[in-house]
Amino acid sequence: MNNKGLSLLVLLTLIFSIYIIGCASSNRELADAEAALQAARDAGAAELAPAEYETAQELINRAKEMMAAGMHKEARELLVDARYKAIEAKGKAESVAARGGMGDIEIEATEEELSMLRGMGAGSMGLMDIFFDYDEANIRPDARPALQTNARIVKDKFGILRVVIIEGYCDIRGTEEYNLALGQRRAEATKSFLVGLGVSPSKLEAVSKGETEMWAPGFTEYDYQQNRRAHFVPLLMSPQALR
Repeated sequence: MNNKGLSLLVLLTLIFSIYIIGCASSNRELADAEAALQAARDAGAAELAPAEYETAQELINRAKEMMAAGMHKEARELLVDARYKAIEAKGKAESVAARGGMGDIEIEATEEELSMLRGMGAGSMGLMDIFFDYDEANIRPDARPALQTNARIVKDKFGILRVVIIEGYCDIRGTEEYNLALGQRRAEATKSFLVGLGVSPSKLEAVSKGETEMWAPGFTEYDYQQNRRAHFVPLLMSPQALR
């Protein structure tokens, strides 16, 4: 075999190896996404978090079509999104189920008590804020590492944390009523994601701050982005409760 033929053989071998590796990676991502979807299904997400559950299922189906067409890189990206959306669906289902076990009077009393305690936070404890796109409440890919870190912190501090209040904020565009609703959706989506990562729903409370407090006072795109966030306020157990 001459040098030209040998070079062609090496090139074909390399291409085949890359293809095989891509297939194997896609199959692993598919298995992870389907496992996450099954966990969400077991938590009752099909009934309690249908929008998130159906989105995860749709992403998996689209990824399978791409894999069949040999588009493994694009399929892997969709499967990662599907896995995290399934995690969010699981968390939302567990949060809804936990909330459903409380009576209206108990819910109202808890909200009133937390409202009085919000100004008594215990510092950040390392919890990192996350940010949202304009008029959206979806968890962005760049927020996932921060939420994974936050989940570990809350679980590590489980014994001393009474609750972590998740505050959803908006920029000033939109009516006050609309922004209060949007802020709530952002806080709830953040809570669902953390619960999906294994944080107890009892340790998290989602509230909306709307546009009532501004993190940046200007009117540039940077200022708007700074105000579209979920902020974390950890509250510690009372000293008596820790004895």
